[in-house]
Amino acid sequence: MDDELILPGMSERELNIRRRVHRLAEFYRHAIVYLIVNGGFWAVNAWFIFDSATPAKWYTWWAIWPTLGWGIGVLTHGLSVLPFWSFFSQDWEDKKVKQLMERDRT
Repeated sequence: MDDELILPGMSERELNIRRRVHRLAEFYRHAIVYLIVNGGFWAVNAWFIFDSATPAKWYTWWAIWPTLGWGIGVLTHGLSVLPFWSFFSQDWEDKKVKQLMERDRT
């Protein structure tokens, strides 16, 4: 990943910013694919339900399962990338590395 981000003469600060932007772009792509694919699942699911003569029951809405499962993945991806949540962010990792290094010195 870093090979395509590193340019000649780049400072460490700029490299860190480029890494963060790259992770944000990956998350946005993940979220867009999630919305498109799950929208398709729901459209197909609704088409089959409304096309059939039998009444719809709760278990005929199968699209909820991939939406919920994948949604958990998108949520955790967002928690690790988005700056206002900063759950397992780069800052958290840096602080944890410093903490462990200090602990190992003693």
